[in-house]
Amino acid sequence: MSVLDLSRSSSIFMPTSRTSKEELHCPSAYKSGQDRLRPSVGGTNMSQHHSEMPSGRPVTTASLGFPSTPELLVPSTSVFACYDKRDLPPLPYPKEEYFQSRDHEEVGIATDASRKEFFNMAHHFTIEHAYMYDGIPLREWVALEEEKKANERAFEKLTVKGMPAAMLDSIERGYIPRCDEFTRQSSRDHILSWAKKAEGSRRMLWLSGPAGIGKSAIAQTVSEELRSIGLLGAVFFFSRPNKRSDPNVVIPTLAYQLALQLPQYRRVISFLLAKNPLILNQSRRTQFEQLISIPLLYLDSRQHLLIVLDGLDECDNRDDAQREFVEMISHHIRSAGCGLRTLWMVCSRPEPDISHAFVDADCAEISTHEVLVVDNKEAQHDTLRVLLAGFANIRRRYPDELTENWPADHHIRLIAAKASGHLGFVSFIIRFISDRDYDDPYGQLDVCVKFLQAPGNLEKSNPLLALDLLYTQILSDVPAATLPTTQDILAILILYRNKHLNTLVLANFLGLHQASFFRALRRLHSVLLIPPASEAGKRSIQIYHASFSDYLMDPARSGEFAIKQGPLHLKVAMRGLEWIRFGHQNTSEIVALPELTWIPPTASREDLRASLCRFSFTPCWTACPQIPEHLSAPLITALERFDFHLDYVKWWKEETEYFSCFVRWLASLHADKNMVIVNGWYTLGDVIRQGEVVVCRREDDPLAFVSSFVPDVVEGSFTYSVQLLLGKSNPTAFRLVVRPLQMPCFR
Repeated sequence: MSVLDLSRSSSIFMPTSRTSKEELHCPSAYKSGQDRLRPSVGGTNMSQHHSEMPSGRPVTTASLGFPSTPELLVPSTSVFACYDKRDLPPLPYPKEEYFQSRDHEEVGIATDASRKEFFNMAHHFTIEHAYMYDGIPLREWVALEEEKKANERAFEKLTVKGMPAAMLDSIERGYIPRCDEFTRQSSRDHILSWAKKAEGSRRMLWLSGPAGIGKSAIAQTVSEELRSIGLLGAVFFFSRPNKRSDPNVVIPTLAYQLALQLPQYRRVISFLLAKNPLILNQSRRTQFEQLISIPLLYLDSRQHLLIVLDGLDECDNRDDAQREFVEMISHHIRSAGCGLRTLWMVCSRPEPDISHAFVDADCAEISTHEVLVVDNKEAQHDTLRVLLAGFANIRRRYPDELTENWPADHHIRLIAAKASGHLGFVSFIIRFISDRDYDDPYGQLDVCVKFLQAPGNLEKSNPLLALDLLYTQILSDVPAATLPTTQDILAILILYRNKHLNTLVLANFLGLHQASFFRALRRLHSVLLIPPASEAGKRSIQIYHASFSDYLMDPARSGEFAIKQGPLHLKVAMRGLEWIRFGHQNTSEIVALPELTWIPPTASREDLRASLCRFSFTPCWTACPQIPEHLSAPLITALERFDFHLDYVKWWKEETEYFSCFVRWLASLHADKNMVIVNGWYTLGDVIRQGEVVVCRREDDPLAFVSSFVPDVVEGSFTYSVQLLLGKSNPTAFRLVVRPLQMPCFR
């Protein structure tokens, strides 16, 4: 009679066809030592005595209460084909599966029927020390329970390290933006098609666009739709104002969400965290590899899940975290190859670090780019739809107070025109009008209309407060040391833009080197379209939306970031006088020009100076009359020394409007500052004297224009011709001709 000692065995012989992989990848479960894994019958390997067993069924792991084919032993064959086995850690044997399954028969737990077949009709043997629990040796059951609890404790550490507030339906996110049925439809359709097909090598999508135009709404809507069909893996919604910007909580948060819906994945990371509890204290790259890359390779499912990082630009960028996330995802996609089970969508403003990461050749191979545009035809239609739908909802909420024709069509057109395709702008307006705290949509609309018609007039409430807070947050990221330079650049873009102002001209006008110029704008890519350095001589910087300009021009809205116009006008006037000297009739004056600070290798110095000269003319004369008197002393000194003998016809033939206003302003100064001498005036044209510069100005009321500086002018004429000398240093003869039908020009 043979003796089978079950107290010595933690398992029973496993099928030889799987032994090699099990031994290779599950040493903790198949502790090698085959005499431990294969109970002996009379000192002989039990597998050799199947033929000696009585009829019934052979002894297998399933018949003794163990799964015959563990669900999670090794990665799929395709993964091994793409990944070196030596790079993979041992996988945990999913012993706890026995206790989690509701269908014991499916996972191999011994049932009443199977227990009846334990050694069916066998005889002449005894069983010693047979302490079993539900078909499992007691010692083995205790070990399984201890391991299960250890894994649960490890998983709890993951929940502590994560940030639930950044998840899809977190109550802490407050107002959650979503697209309605028709908004951003082309972008959403493209993203959903890409996510559902999961074909080709492009496994990462970058959704970029300016601040506040609906990137988060698209991310939320796409995520919800994919979740409804089981294709969403995890999300992280960054928000710096809401304290969801720490890069070190991102990976634990993603891992936690994946673990909730993927039992295989949860078992792997629980095992890894139990084995090495310090993973969550290691670098982000190590965490990404141990908690994302490696565990995902072990999934049996062929289904691809989308992981979303929204607002990556709002991630605290210490240690270049923004770029690091893109690089880690790119490396994961390229390394996993055919074993990849995820798609990634990154939504952000086009900040430099992120843009450069996606332009990198390795990342460009595996990614696709979707750009949200502010003012295209689709965006304008979307803003009108959102506006009309918002007003319809408000009318339904207040049926007794609002009529069906509320609001008036001209109010809708005003808001739509001001929005100019900016969905965030419209959303903020609707939220302001429908604010339950005020509970007065009619009155709120009135406030809104007055605000939009006169942006600088804030009576009591700001309909665009949410948008202003967004702009304030963006400017708060600009380092204090570079903020004055940033403000100068923004002010010139808003107040002094003309057709000659390209990026290269702007930098040299302010005396900025290439590095200093781009450093000052580094944090503003979400509100400005900034050309690359290679195109600086051809393209100018564009402000994405007029609401940003309005914000900067209104100190009540922008506070410390408001444009300080007095000092800015003085700077523009002084720099303008310096650069205009290039247009002097005497070329020897060129030596007095400022130094060029940024000269691209292919640029001509002469051409660049000419561009600066052309640009400076109008801003200079425009700025002079706007300088406060207490700041004007340096300008007056500079004007007294300035030689007005310029080649006006060559450089500025048609740019007379602001120069004639400058002359009138100069003539209106106190006698000790006056640099204009009026030699006479005529109501009809007279003979042009040799050497005179003729300035022609069109004015509907010529008398009103000249009477402020021409003494004893006669009323009733449609034409006034004024002779004058301009400047103290080498005065220049001018003739100012003002009449209603005049073509403005120098001649």
